[in-house]
Amino acid sequence: MPQSDGVTPTGGARQPTSAADFPRTGPFSLAAPGPRFAARAIDLLAVSFPALVYLAFATSYTNARFEFGPLLWLGPALFLFGSFYEFVGVAAFGRTPGKAIFGLRVVRMIDGKRPDMPQALLRAMTPWVFIALPLGVFCVPGVLVAYGSATAGELHRGLPDHAGGTLVLSTR
Repeated sequence: MPQSDGVTPTGGARQPTSAADFPRTGPFSLAAPGPRFAARAIDLLAVSFPALVYLAFATSYTNARFEFGPLLWLGPALFLFGSFYEFVGVAAFGRTPGKAIFGLRVVRMIDGKRPDMPQALLRAMTPWVFIALPLGVFCVPGVLVAYGSATAGELHRGLPDHAGGTLVLSTR
């Protein structure tokens, strides 16, 4: 990460505090909201596709009679699968498949390196917790608000970024 002097007066690494600490465009610049949302859409599609297929087959085999009993496990299953998908991508590669397509990388805010396992886990679980909670029709808007919060603030850090101590940067 570009920094003016790279070190605090006490000898530690200087943590970026404003958008001025990053180039405006190109590699190492803050990820713009458009590519972040597009990458998130790809990731959400990858995670939710198995659930959508299940719902399509479950309703067709019950003669279009929709029952909520068998679906009680679907929220926790999506929480586990979505968290695992995000955790593995960020912990192992610093990006999910959606972020890779759009040239984005998740980095630790403190030093610009790939997030460690606890950071990646916290970052991954934060938005999906809304799916696991019994919020009914409000669970999907909760996930969207968690991801949409990335547009707020100068550094474009959403709830998952704050939970994991991370930033999303452009690699292009």
